[in-house]
Amino acid sequence: MQQTPAAPTIPLTLDQIDPFISSDGSHLRGHCHDISLHSHFQPIYSLAHQRIVGFEALVRPYLADGRPLPPLDLFGRASSLEETVFLDRLCRTLHLQNFARQPNGATWLFLNLNPLVTVHGKHYGPFFRQLLERHGIAPQRVVIEILEGQIGDENQLAEALTYYRDMGCLIAIDDFGTGHSNFDRIWRLAPHIVKLDKSVVEQAIANPHARRVLPGLVSLIHQAGSFALLEGIETEAQAMLALGADVDFVQGYFFARPALQLPAARQHPAIARLFADLQDRDRLETEASRIRLAPYTGLFFEASIRIRAGEDPQPAAAALLALPSVLRCYLLDAEGRQVNNNLLPPLDENQDPRFEPLGDPSNAIWGRRHYYQRAIREPGRIQVSKPYLSITGGSLCVTLSIAISTTEGLRVLCADVGLLDS
Repeated sequence: MQQTPAAPTIPLTLDQIDPFISSDGSHLRGHCHDISLHSHFQPIYSLAHQRIVGFEALVRPYLADGRPLPPLDLFGRASSLEETVFLDRLCRTLHLQNFARQPNGATWLFLNLNPLVTVHGKHYGPFFRQLLERHGIAPQRVVIEILEGQIGDENQLAEALTYYRDMGCLIAIDDFGTGHSNFDRIWRLAPHIVKLDKSVVEQAIANPHARRVLPGLVSLIHQAGSFALLEGIETEAQAMLALGADVDFVQGYFFARPALQLPAARQHPAIARLFADLQDRDRLETEASRIRLAPYTGLFFEASIRIRAGEDPQPAAAALLALPSVLRCYLLDAEGRQVNNNLLPPLDENQDPRFEPLGDPSNAIWGRRHYYQRAIREPGRIQVSKPYLSITGGSLCVTLSIAISTTEGLRVLCADVGLLDS
């Protein structure tokens, strides 16, 4: 068995780490005690570009007898902070060298930084800038992944990120959506990329409520000034979910598994098919929704005609209110103010008494609501909102709306309909 040197003492310089790396043919491997370390690279795809834009470097440790060792167990064997820093620097050196030895094109290299090293690495001497310079990798080609949830001290975390950001690297928050992750840190740390943990897509597949929330979560990340990357994509259904949620980047076994060698082909044929399938699915869902809502839109339009002709809203909307799942009807003026009480179904079975404090619409203004604004832009045409949570009754619904001219001026007739089963 190859004799490996003992771990160096501080400072942990490049020259001290070099003896722990040896050639294994076309691949370099690291050595630490009786463990050999190998670099695997998993592609990260841009859905819009339909190609690889980066690779996450992953360490694969093996014991002397050839058995694999989980990466977390590798760092769990470190007996001191100094040894943790040594292992982290050894892994990063190994990954960078293996990446630089292969044709990698204009792609990013994603490097995980151990949480302890994130905070304490600066006490062990300069390292990373020299590593990049030695191998001719520009800092802007590197994405530093931080497990922010494992770092409690906000100031130390911000200081560490500033160091890499000032160097020119990109910053990614890893495993967002687990543990103590929260948007408060996203606002303050302003990462370039937020990596959503695979549990997010698993929950979205299993839970319709989580599935409806995912596009909003991605939208919040975008509004915070970050790209969204969804990890752990293992099935076509999960890939379609990511595409439908407007995720920027994806990573997972469905697209590619980690491997020693970087793939020669950078395009992924499945992505174009996913776009076509999603377009077909959206078209079918739109048509199915139109068919399901047809009885509602028909009676809703009839009610608008009768109200425009001067009939009292209550009898004009009676047939519509008799349909199942209709929650309420109401009229708004040209400024979006509600001008009448909610018109409710005869039996009022869909109203939840727990939300009674929200039931009184006196002085309510709905002028900022999308269903009102769309109706004002296109008078005389029925608008159907996306599903949302009604503040009036606390239930998920869609709103039908139409702008009409009455003897009292412009009015927008609205009807809230509880989500219909497909």
